Amino acid sequence: MQEYIIHPDTHSRLVSSTQDYLLFEDNSKLPIHNGTPILFGVDSIFNPEDIINSKKTTQNKENLDTSNLKNFIRRKLLPSICEDFDIEKRYDALAKLLPAQSKVLIIGTGEKKNYYKNKFQQSEVITSDVHNEFEPDYIFDGHFIPFADNCFDLVLAAQVIEHTINPWQFCQELQRVTKIGGLLQIEAPQTFPYHAEPYDFFRFTFTGMRSLFSKCEVQKTEITEGNAANVAVTLSNYLINTSSIGLIRSTWLLISRILFGWVKYLDKLQPVLNRRTVSMPKGYAFTFKKDTIKRKPVDLLKEFYELNK
Repeated sequence: MQEYIIHPDTHSRLVSSTQDYLLFEDNSKLPIHNGTPILFGVDSIFNPEDIINSKKTTQNKENLDTSNLKNFIRRKLLPSICEDFDIEKRYDALAKLLPAQSKVLIIGTGEKKNYYKNKFQQSEVITSDVHNEFEPDYIFDGHFIPFADNCFDLVLAAQVIEHTINPWQFCQELQRVTKIGGLLQIEAPQTFPYHAEPYDFFRFTFTGMRSLFSKCEVQKTEITEGNAANVAVTLSNYLINTSSIGLIRSTWLLISRILFGWVKYLDKLQPVLNRRTVSMPKGYAFTFKKDTIKRKPVDLLKEFYELNK
């Protein structure tokens, strides 16, 4: 993908690279640390020094380390409070839509680098994040994507957009780097507790999410969890937050997972989740297709009414 790399601020093309930096046409340089390019723009809320100094920002891999007894119990033994039951089927279907040798960009890869590369194994998968906790291919801020226009067949950002301080700019960037006719897979919460503080900024309704991708046609939408899961999340968080003492909070976590871990399955009894009434822990999964047609806000609202006839 080096032929598509551009400077995140000036959009100057990449000329060459060394072990320590990338050199661009305007003679600017951006660092490479432990083999991973760090491509932050000057206006990003993230900076290369945090990466080099291993500062924890949006994620901490120690929280996923199951050799720690607390993490092992929480992640391996206790039932989850909510679950996206259709995620595997959704991504398998998405992979089948891609032409051979497609280029796929993952924004906010987190700990799922190998998962995404295996899921889209017929494609060239580029993983990215704003930190180096799980060693993505590139480190950059999605508000300033360091790739040329129209170069990816699929851009996927799952549970990321709520962590962007300017989602309008972020979504414009996602659309810019997607090929005409290419796909964008966007998943984001409508209702979910504040998390990864302070990097948690927004929540999204159906029409709010649709409005952010005005240059795209909606291919498919799904509600990832329903009202039952939302009840379980709310009750669990209420109990956990009755105390600020770590031991008590952990005890309530244990109890609430056992008490409410089954509630999410009630959503399977509802054949069709209605976007007008649902309030979900994680929210919506949108599949968009970039067509560059300019849609006015009134057109987007008309589209909503057409979908609900």
